[in-house]
Amino acid sequence: MKKIYYTLTIGIALILGVTTGCKKANSFLDSQSTNDLDEVTVFADSARTSAFLLGIYGRIGFESDPVEVNQLGAPFTAATDEAESRWPGGQNVPIQMFQGSFGTGFINANNQNWTFLYTGIRMVNIYLKNVDNAPLSANLKAKSKMEARFLRAYFYHFLLKFYGGVQLVGDDVKGLSDENVNPRASFEATVNYIVSELDAVAAQLPLKNQGLDYGRVTKGAALALKARVLLSAASPLFNGGSFATDASVIPLTAYPTADASRWQKAMEASKAVMDLNQYQLVEDNITRPGNGFYKMFLDRVNSEAIFQRMLGNNKLFESNWLPPTRGGTFLIYPSQQLVDAFPMKNGKLKGDPGSGFDAANPYANRDPRLDYTVIYNGAMYFDGRVNAMAPVFTYVGAAQDGIQAATANTATNTGYYCRKMCDELIYGNSNANAQRCQPLIRYAEVLLNYAEAANESGQTNTALDQLIALRKRAGILAGADFRYGIPSTMSQIDARSLIQNERFIELAFEEQRYFDLRRWRLGADYDGKFLKGMRVTKTGNNYTYAEINVRTARYFKVNSYLFPIPVAEISINREMKQNPGW
Repeated sequence: MKKIYYTLTIGIALILGVTTGCKKANSFLDSQSTNDLDEVTVFADSARTSAFLLGIYGRIGFESDPVEVNQLGAPFTAATDEAESRWPGGQNVPIQMFQGSFGTGFINANNQNWTFLYTGIRMVNIYLKNVDNAPLSANLKAKSKMEARFLRAYFYHFLLKFYGGVQLVGDDVKGLSDENVNPRASFEATVNYIVSELDAVAAQLPLKNQGLDYGRVTKGAALALKARVLLSAASPLFNGGSFATDASVIPLTAYPTADASRWQKAMEASKAVMDLNQYQLVEDNITRPGNGFYKMFLDRVNSEAIFQRMLGNNKLFESNWLPPTRGGTFLIYPSQQLVDAFPMKNGKLKGDPGSGFDAANPYANRDPRLDYTVIYNGAMYFDGRVNAMAPVFTYVGAAQDGIQAATANTATNTGYYCRKMCDELIYGNSNANAQRCQPLIRYAEVLLNYAEAANESGQTNTALDQLIALRKRAGILAGADFRYGIPSTMSQIDARSLIQNERFIELAFEEQRYFDLRRWRLGADYDGKFLKGMRVTKTGNNYTYAEINVRTARYFKVNSYLFPIPVAEISINREMKQNPGW
């Protein structure tokens, strides 16, 4: 396990070479190159010290960049019922995950993820060790330390949801000759450490940053991350739900016994974010229904953003997700399961009595969020070839964008393309750019976290109020009772299903679904089930629709719930225990 400590012996050069988008002149995001790459020279210079912190900030894109859908950071959406990966080869990470083969591609990605996260932690510890020697003002030193500690907690929160309890290194920066024999901390100890760090930094971070400081960590980010961690800790997989049979591994992978009060703690943590009165859903149903949901992803500064990946002018999503006719590389294809999860515009699910669903016109009168998330046959999107909005056709035989076999790799195999977070007036190979900053934690997630924890704490009506707010913003019709399709009374079980479905559609393609299914311990409901698509056939001017099974049935068994501790770490440190199923 030495490599989690020593990766940074070659890392300072890389750190100072990191750049991110969203840079403005003289802002803290500006970096300067240097050839004097050692700790003394780096922290003797204010610009290089700031560049070092920038290098840590530059790592927060982990598990969020759409270009990584087949690489290290974010294969997870294509390993669930949310989407299919473009790449059909068995060597590719999403394929290995949903087939359960877990071959070399997955193992290498898992090992590199482990190293990437611990390298980030080591970078923070180097910064904390040296920043007091830097020629920065006392206020900037103090503030930047809080930011660095948040970023360390952010890296640990990934380790927690990937692996369970992990080794906690504190503020140590180990040397090459230092022997490491420390075991993994328990799941509880890891949660407690992350939460205590976030509480400490939240007490000192500002409520907001403006001007040149925009993009730095805030109090709200710390509290929102705490809420996310505590919600996961209260969930069935971790709240007394370990799959381990070895008594020594159980506390490493979960709390040994369930405790319903953990839901209350998660609820209170989300409420603390809400009570800051700094955030609100972006709502605009005047321009068109649900326009706030669409526009929020494009405005770099908005009332819903809590923690963002800072980007300059970009086509990050347009170039990676749009179909061939729109100049994209169409890396993922949404599933029929995701499309079916969107209710009708009256708020009823398509199978509910009175929903108004028409199988011959399946995309009409749906939740407006569907149009902002998925491109389906006939959906409108700007076409640079005609310089106007035009329909995208995915029917069998449609030029370029038409549905193909799963092994073709030239167009969608589900009948859908992704358009979440895309600017409808920008295509993948256009000269125009969006000014977005990618949200990593946003207020809608906080409301969903609060709703879930409230429902599990027996406060179902409070939970449903959050769904009403989200659906109102989404542009769903209020109805005579102004409940946006939400029944006035629901059982806890029915409300749980509704909340889970709302998370599915509201947070689609934001790398939540895979980890939600894990923490809910719902693998058995998805194991062996096919991901579905929609095959559209055109006859004259008419279309017919038929659901299809796409490629292999999904795999979701015991070893899907936690990733394996890298074998190299266990071979170096005999105190390290492996996760169940590996």
